[in-house]
Amino acid sequence: MDNSRQERSLDNSSSFRAGQKATNISLSTTQPKTAHIISPQELQDAITKAMSWKPIFINNIAAPSIAVALPQSDSHFETTTQLAYVNNLIRTHLSTASIDVNRNVGACLDPPQQALVDAILQDEDRQDHIRWLMAMIVEEFAARSVRTSAMLSEVILLGPSLNQEYHRKLLNILIIELETTTSLEVDILQAISQLVQCAEPDYLLPGDLGSILALLCKHLQEPHQQSNISTYYMLLALSHVLDAMVEGKVQDPSHIVHYEPLTVVLDLLMGSPDPNLKYQAAYALQCLLSIPHDEAHRKFALRHTGNIAMALLGVTSVCKLGFSGFSDVFRNATPSTFEVGSQAADEARSILESDDMLAIVYGGILSGRRQLWYPALREAEEHVRNGRLADFNHVVSEALCCQDFEFRWGVSRLLGEMAVDPLWDVDTREKAIDFLVEIYREVTIHDLAENVDNCIVDILQQVADLPDITISSRAKMHLQSLEHRGLAGEEGLYRDVQASPFNFYPLLARKPAPTSSPLLAQAQRFYGIDYDLHKLRAQRLEERDKILYIPPRGKFASDSSDQESFPLMEKALEFLASSRQVMLLLGDSGAGKSTFNLELENTLWKDYRKGDPIPLHIHLPAIDTPAQDLIVKQLRYYDFSESQIQYLKKHRQFILICDGYDESRLTGNLHTTNHLNKPRQWKAKVVISCRSQYLGLDYRARFEPAGNRYGYEAPADLFQEVFIASFSRAQIKLYVECFVERTLSDPAFLPGQTPWVVDDYTNKLDAIPNLIDLVSNPFLLTMALRALPKVVKSEQALSDIRLTRIELYDIFTKDWLDTNKKRFESSPLSEQARTTFSLLCETGFYKEGLKYQKDLSEAIFEHQKGRPVVEYLHRREAQGWKARFFDLNSKETFILFESSPLTRSGHRYRFLHRSLLEYLYSRVISDSFHPDGQLDEVDHSTAKDACERLADHPLNRRSIVDEPSILQFLAERVESSDLFKTWLRDVIRESKGDAGTGIAAANAITILVRAGVRFNGEDLQGIRIPGADLRGGEFDSANLEGADLRDVNLGKAWLRQANLTNAQMSGTRFGELPYLELEDVVLSCIFSTDGENLVVSTGNDKIRVYETATWTSIAEYQGGGAIAVSPANGELAKRGENNTVELGDILTGEARITLHGHEQTVSCISYSFDGDYIATASEDNTVRIWSTQFGDLVHTLEGHAQPVHGVAFSPDGRQLAFCSQHSTVHTWGTETGQEIFQFNRGVDMFTVAYSPKGRQLAAGGASPRVPVWDPCTGELLHELTGHTGGVLGLKFSLDGLQIASCGQDGTIRLFDALNGTLLNTFSGHLFEVTCIAYSPTRDYIASGSRDRTVRIWKTGEPWSDAFSHRQVEGIACLDVSQNGKQVVIGKADGSIHFWEIWAGKPRIVSTGHTSQVLKVEFSPNGEQVVSASMDGTVRLWCAETGKSLRVFGVNEEAVNDVAFSPCGKWIVSASDDSSVLVWDIDKSDEPESYLIGHEDKVIGASFSPDGEQVASCSKDGTVRIWDASSGELFASTPFEGVERVFYTLEDDQELISVSIADRNLFRWNPRAIGSFDREYESINPDVVCCSLSPCGKLMATGGDRGNLQLWARVSGTLIEIFRSMIGLTYTIGWRQGSECLYLSTVGLDMLRVWKLEEKKDGYHLQLLWRIGLKELSLVDANLEGVVGLDPFDLKLMKQHGAVGTPHE
Repeated sequence: MDNSRQERSLDNSSSFRAGQKATNISLSTTQPKTAHIISPQELQDAITKAMSWKPIFINNIAAPSIAVALPQSDSHFETTTQLAYVNNLIRTHLSTASIDVNRNVGACLDPPQQALVDAILQDEDRQDHIRWLMAMIVEEFAARSVRTSAMLSEVILLGPSLNQEYHRKLLNILIIELETTTSLEVDILQAISQLVQCAEPDYLLPGDLGSILALLCKHLQEPHQQSNISTYYMLLALSHVLDAMVEGKVQDPSHIVHYEPLTVVLDLLMGSPDPNLKYQAAYALQCLLSIPHDEAHRKFALRHTGNIAMALLGVTSVCKLGFSGFSDVFRNATPSTFEVGSQAADEARSILESDDMLAIVYGGILSGRRQLWYPALREAEEHVRNGRLADFNHVVSEALCCQDFEFRWGVSRLLGEMAVDPLWDVDTREKAIDFLVEIYREVTIHDLAENVDNCIVDILQQVADLPDITISSRAKMHLQSLEHRGLAGEEGLYRDVQASPFNFYPLLARKPAPTSSPLLAQAQRFYGIDYDLHKLRAQRLEERDKILYIPPRGKFASDSSDQESFPLMEKALEFLASSRQVMLLLGDSGAGKSTFNLELENTLWKDYRKGDPIPLHIHLPAIDTPAQDLIVKQLRYYDFSESQIQYLKKHRQFILICDGYDESRLTGNLHTTNHLNKPRQWKAKVVISCRSQYLGLDYRARFEPAGNRYGYEAPADLFQEVFIASFSRAQIKLYVECFVERTLSDPAFLPGQTPWVVDDYTNKLDAIPNLIDLVSNPFLLTMALRALPKVVKSEQALSDIRLTRIELYDIFTKDWLDTNKKRFESSPLSEQARTTFSLLCETGFYKEGLKYQKDLSEAIFEHQKGRPVVEYLHRREAQGWKARFFDLNSKETFILFESSPLTRSGHRYRFLHRSLLEYLYSRVISDSFHPDGQLDEVDHSTAKDACERLADHPLNRRSIVDEPSILQFLAERVESSDLFKTWLRDVIRESKGDAGTGIAAANAITILVRAGVRFNGEDLQGIRIPGADLRGGEFDSANLEGADLRDVNLGKAWLRQANLTNAQMSGTRFGELPYLELEDVVLSCIFSTDGENLVVSTGNDKIRVYETATWTSIAEYQGGGAIAVSPANGELAKRGENNTVELGDILTGEARITLHGHEQTVSCISYSFDGDYIATASEDNTVRIWSTQFGDLVHTLEGHAQPVHGVAFSPDGRQLAFCSQHSTVHTWGTETGQEIFQFNRGVDMFTVAYSPKGRQLAAGGASPRVPVWDPCTGELLHELTGHTGGVLGLKFSLDGLQIASCGQDGTIRLFDALNGTLLNTFSGHLFEVTCIAYSPTRDYIASGSRDRTVRIWKTGEPWSDAFSHRQVEGIACLDVSQNGKQVVIGKADGSIHFWEIWAGKPRIVSTGHTSQVLKVEFSPNGEQVVSASMDGTVRLWCAETGKSLRVFGVNEEAVNDVAFSPCGKWIVSASDDSSVLVWDIDKSDEPESYLIGHEDKVIGASFSPDGEQVASCSKDGTVRIWDASSGELFASTPFEGVERVFYTLEDDQELISVSIADRNLFRWNPRAIGSFDREYESINPDVVCCSLSPCGKLMATGGDRGNLQLWARVSGTLIEIFRSMIGLTYTIGWRQGSECLYLSTVGLDMLRVWKLEEKKDGYHLQLLWRIGLKELSLVDANLEGVVGLDPFDLKLMKQHGAVGTPHE
């Protein structure tokens, strides 16, 4: 190297800022040739000189693109280059990324070309054709076994235009080629590089790139087997793959990159003497190092913004900034530097503004081996790729790394590729040459600059050899200038390069444009057929795009069980893959046949590949004469030419999906008449659907293929028949989810309706009786989902409102008829049928259709007693009643039948669903007193006329008491029509004087009771209602004197103080038997094996045995606690003395064997099902297993930390389950002696029970939830919910279908064992229910309680109040309005419920509180409600609308009490934070007064009657009196345990203080604190609540024994004890009405509102309404002279408080 060259050489080091310490950043593995360290000034001078380059590229231009002559039309392309060019024009015009680029491209087109492009842009089909051709070219390439270089060039040219599917398909083909061939290795490497470069985000999969990397790494590790040119191309491909990973084109690339072997290989290649290999290896290594090892640190910078992030990193080199400047660039340069991708930069700005993030990214580049020239060079490449040449010029000129060898080498190669690329214009190519020469001429500070100079001279020589005269001349001119530049060193270098062997590397990285297009020619060969099929496929897929579809299930027989069903689609695809030819799909109307057919077609088209059988969906009614030329007619409909049809007939197979065989009125065999699968005929499989009701008895001959002419295959072998199964609950839920998704995404789907969410639909589907069964038919489900938003207009929860189904059925019926009317309007009808249809429309099609359906339902009930299936054969019954409805030869009957929701199976007819039959019969009754059935328009006189015709009225023709669905429809009609309700009442009154209307009256009152109509206090004297169902009815104080109540069901009826004198009550049912009264609490009860005896053990160590026939005691002996009866011999096991267990006779109690061993009380006993073993659980924390034959101890299970309460054998005896106070349930293998499962519930567990077949294990404990497990797998199947306290007892019914539970809430709950649904609730016990037992022979449940009774319940009664308790669940407080018309309820969930008393239903549910509401109170004028909550707020509500008006304060602690002042302007609140605050209701910012002084939580506060004082009580043990305005403390007195204080309302001279805990009520003078006038007398220990009447005269107290006590305030004496309630009463509210007082009482799961009146003989309490659990009430019911009472029923009535002597 000469001196001048040495002077230009500097050390391989640079600095980010002048004067900064130099840092070695060379990639070379060898030491620099010179160790000279330049001074900061020298470095600055060199950089300044480098920055003085004049700009070559001044403007940004359009990116280069292929420019070829356009075809005359887009229907046929001559070359693939032409196809790619047209597609590029379309993509460019459709793109919104760069308006300038679009403008430039458009400017290049002449008018005819622009017209062609515009036409394509306006035509989706033409665009689709172009995309299809490109896909076919890839398919042709894939199909070739030998692939030439020309083919490769042709297919790679389309890479940027392919969709993901075909891009990946092509890439995978190339990867396989790379693995298996060597002849095209360089071509393949070029193709892979180009394909990876043009890939869109997410096109590349980690596995694809991983395979490429592995192959390249493998070959690069064998350099001796590769030429330098091959190695170069492998490095180039490797770089492009790694670049793609850096750009974020695959997710989490660190999982597919093997860093270490690649780094070793690249390090070796960087030591190559070949500078081209050395540079490309260095570049690849920088790619590798830039792939994120830690996704979190560089997630945005290196991946999510792809090239943008890399460009941002390159900006640092452009601006030559240090760390602070780097930060500014990251934050500020993004929008101005990059127009493309600015959105990504904006979204990431919040991340970039993190200094930590900047430090990590910046530091990562400067540390280790990562170099700044790589991102800068990436930026330069990106600019060139997008035509942003001015930006490219700026990067090259201004980059800090501009003197780095690698950067200059890369820029030089980039400029050389521009110079030789004919896609760039001549001016650009010439400027690229000029730029190269400018780089050569500039002074360099790099010690390896001669390598760059060599590279530039090599590039110029390649350009000079180009056939393009203009470009080559430019290069030659510069070469001559360099040779004679006048610098000896440079001239010598130039001569050396010229003299060296000519060994340059090809500049053009992309493969050249193909010179021929064999793949395109092959793809267009069958354009007419395949493309039309392609268009048909796209069309059918698009039409199916928005169809709601849930995969149906199928059955091989219509009456097969759901357990035998299978996925219908799988079965259809299995059929298509078999040798069978015809599948018949049967189902009722609306079952989903058509929907499935369309989905089958959709599935087949999605999977369709060239040459596959062609799926063809045919709507048979739309085909003229489908018996002949069926396929031809359908293909003509799709515009296939005759020549195409003949070609398809000869060469292709079809799958015919024929829909609507019945609708087309066909009777022939389509397979046979169309000659399918015969020689020289169409080859096809057939799926054909038909309504099952359309077919006769022998229908298979219409569908079975005839077999081949040789008879080798019998018709049965070619035929398959499948029925569509009804939707399951899971399918319904899935359908609802899809339906909701559709409504949310497409507002036009349900126009004019606010979209619902999934829970909105599912809650209502589950809550509306029978609806879930009805919507198992997909069509009806769709109708229901469309109708529900119209029906349910309230925002309240269904549990709080009465939602009727009747509107849904009304809408459904009308929609069904309207839909079929439109169908007939558009259907081809004969002239006679068209005339008949027109006449029906003139009289009202809906009216005539509804009449037809109602008449049919009435006839079914009249002639078949409601049996839904009608069998009709015309030749036998043409003159009978059935012909009117099913003689389809009559045009009118045919139209009405086809328009009705009826199904036909052979000669059997029925409604789609039983509920439709019942609904229509209910319309027969409700519409009968008005000719048009318009209930809202009928007047009372019309109803009266109907009553006068009762003898022949449908309501009087038959009893519907045992038709619960009809009753429910009519009950819902009552709710929607007051006039219908009035008419039913008239019917009941009419029965008093007409014995012949008893059936109508019984039906009427049953309907009204079912509708919740109350008869409290009504005069029903002499009504005749034999056989009525009055379960749950309310007849408080009703007059039923002389009424005919024979065979009436009075289960859970409220007959308190009812007058039943002289009533006829033979056969009356009450739903329960007389209860058994015992001397002590009941601990256990169990039936004997034969069900003839009931054994009861009590807390006084006594056992009683009752005979179940008479319920009399037949034996009594010592024993108690745990008892069990042997299933084998009926022997009784009972707890004995000294912790023993005795086995002996059930009647005498005499012990046969005594089991010794337990050290503490035995808590539970269980026999094995064969009676051979007995298990005992004890408080000594053990479970012991004994032999029952000799009493031998078999096994002891120890190790429990707490007493064991429950134990049970599995039915097969292989498992033993037991539970303990340690919150665990264990199952133990009796054969293995090992524990099987352990379940931890977190609460004490009391009882366990196996189902009779051993498939379920249930456990009860301190939680109200009952888990049910699969004891074989340990899987939790479901949890039983309903109890409000712990569960103490569990029993499965003998058939295993039900589970009965009992608990601390005093109720017995009956559940469906399979799904956990609550079926029924029995209430009546006063205290917790400790045990439960199923009768083995009768439908009885026995329950024992701490109230010392055993009650016997009838489980067969269908009445259920299982869900009614939820209306009162969580009630924490309530108040009654001044007018007695409303009740406001505060609940534990923070909600406020406003109820209408007379309607007995919630009007509004308001939310706002976030925790339990502790107090609610109406304002004195009843217009507002104030509430206090545990969330620390006081809220004011509008009583009319439920709207929140104001929020007072936001305390951190609960507000316990709140009260209005008498004037209603002020409220006082008492809080846990010891404050008492007075608020102005019109201001919520600050309290008007702070009453400060209490030292602990304030429990209660109240205004005096004049509003001047406030009294408060606190847990600090004081009662205080305050001035309400000033907050001054008047008086304070110690008073422990006071929970409430309130003034009497007559004056302010008396203050009542209540201490429930101490059972004390005191009245005293508030102006003389400490002066007690009188303590109330006879306070019972069960008092838990009290309340003062508004008048101040009366005090009401309630307790846990079911009594309401009424006290006189002045005297303090007890006035009345009303024995009117069951169980605990914990809240009492008062309100003054205009003529009476109103009382509200809240008990466990029950709320009642009463009317209290003072009469001559004392106070009278009458129930107005009740919600929650229902129970039988007969307190003070008058039985004088009652006729026909059964002795058991009389005993029961007397036990419930009835009075009077019935007739003997």
